[in-house]
Amino acid sequence: MTTPDPFPLPPVSSTEPRRSPLFLIIGGLVIGGLLIIVGGGALVWSMINQRGSAIPELLPAETQIYAAITPNLSDLPNIDRLRRAFPETFDYQNTDQTSDFLQERFGVTFADDIAPWIGAEVAVAVYGLPIERLSAVVGESSNPFNPPATLNPLEDADLRNTNVLLIVAVRDQRAAQAFLDKQRTFREAQGERFTNSTTNGVTIYESESDETAFAAFALARNMVVFANNAASISTLIEQRSETALARSAQFQAVSQRLPTDRIGTIYLAGDGLARFIDSLFASGALDETVPTLADTQSAAQAMQGVGFTMAVIESGLRFDAVTVFDRNRLSNALREQLGSLRPTVSPERAGDVSSTAIGVFSFGIPADWGQRLRDQVEAEPETANALRDLEDSLNISLDRDLFSWFHGEGVIALLPIDSVELPVGGYFALRVADRSAAERGMQRLMELAEDLTGIRTGTTSLGRTQVQAFEEGDFFLGYGFNGNDLVIAVGRPAMEAAFGAEQKLSSVATYANALKAMPSPNGGVLYINLTAARRWFNQMNDPIDPELEQRLAPFTAITSSGTVGIDDRGVMRGTLLLSIEPQ
Repeated sequence: MTTPDPFPLPPVSSTEPRRSPLFLIIGGLVIGGLLIIVGGGALVWSMINQRGSAIPELLPAETQIYAAITPNLSDLPNIDRLRRAFPETFDYQNTDQTSDFLQERFGVTFADDIAPWIGAEVAVAVYGLPIERLSAVVGESSNPFNPPATLNPLEDADLRNTNVLLIVAVRDQRAAQAFLDKQRTFREAQGERFTNSTTNGVTIYESESDETAFAAFALARNMVVFANNAASISTLIEQRSETALARSAQFQAVSQRLPTDRIGTIYLAGDGLARFIDSLFASGALDETVPTLADTQSAAQAMQGVGFTMAVIESGLRFDAVTVFDRNRLSNALREQLGSLRPTVSPERAGDVSSTAIGVFSFGIPADWGQRLRDQVEAEPETANALRDLEDSLNISLDRDLFSWFHGEGVIALLPIDSVELPVGGYFALRVADRSAAERGMQRLMELAEDLTGIRTGTTSLGRTQVQAFEEGDFFLGYGFNGNDLVIAVGRPAMEAAFGAEQKLSSVATYANALKAMPSPNGGVLYINLTAARRWFNQMNDPIDPELEQRLAPFTAITSSGTVGIDDRGVMRGTLLLSIEPQ
């Protein structure tokens, strides 16, 4: 019985040696491999319809990083909006940058040497990373009393046993072999020398000097494979199905929970992340006595893995992040804490803000946040005593004057203001359950602020409503209650918008469409109106260069949201949407 492909793609028709090759490896992959593959064009579209992803079957289960991408962009569903906004993106293989790179690095051209054989799958895989050493380097570089000796703190990390592979599916074996032969001949003419070995009848070439991800190469198992060493290609050739990445329980747990419309995926193995975080604690870079950090360590030990994906949808580019935990491996206290977190923010909280807002952020403040803070403070007797002395000296009670009522659904809005002195303003609004307690608390806190600063607020009218504010010229800082909403605003227009927007954000199509792409229910929404932000920037500064403005114009908004806590399957999810409108 064939195991279902855990990463199915959506249906769609001369180098000098260095002490540490890490940045050469990554640079070679990013600049070289992906650049070549993204130029696949329409040639691979029909291939994607014919087969699922086979590459996870060729990699060992201990693979720590796996990244896959659909090579072709031009005929993907919903791609027309992007094509009209950025037509040059779909002609990558003909750009000067691509041509120069291919010619200088490999002595080939895309049309003649790559297009005839390139297939439907592309992936980058990494395993054998020295997790403990890397975490030690990170811990040392983050110590302000022991700054790194070099700008590259990873220079001394031993990466000789790290394996990095770039794997490309082949649709014409003869053409693929001709490409490998041609690029090898070109590199030899540049002075590079190769050795060769054979595994299961497959010839593998390996450079004697190159330490990048293109050091070794072969045509193996219907794939063109580049790697930083020949041994990793041998492992791929001999990889048995039962010990492959595709059979890894961690890999399957993550991949099965990723969006099915993805065109690109990055998988990070949970055991590697757990070892990395454990090493940070062991080295002292993180302090396990800090409750929140201790929770992080406990969560990391139960992590199956993390997946990042990209999808092209009708309104733009959607990016998703999924973290999967084994609930049985979470501590009882942490499982209860994460499971008790539930979304408390309604979609309307951000949608009720004025449509002119530059940015909006809605969120929930839990009712027990004050008690949790108290518990943490009480764990440190000296801090607890100092806080009590402070409350006594100021004649306030944080429990009575703040913690008891300061919770509920909140929103922060940033708005443009037509004022030279105050070009931008905004407000914070909190929907409280007990308005009377909130009014008393705010009165005490404002009296304290006035005594400490000497600044006095007064009553001012806002339509039929009166608010407390300090005003001087165009500057306005005040607070008031709009029903059960406590509103604290900077700028009179911002306060007015909080009490009644002429047009709400929920009526804007860009926001409404973005909200559909967010997880639901969720813990709040972050929305940035890029068009309004550029307009405000141009008013306050020298206008953006016209060419740059034209390039940025299609990007209209950024929207992000995420779930709160973990669901019954141990999943946490976050989404970011980049809204795009052709001009």
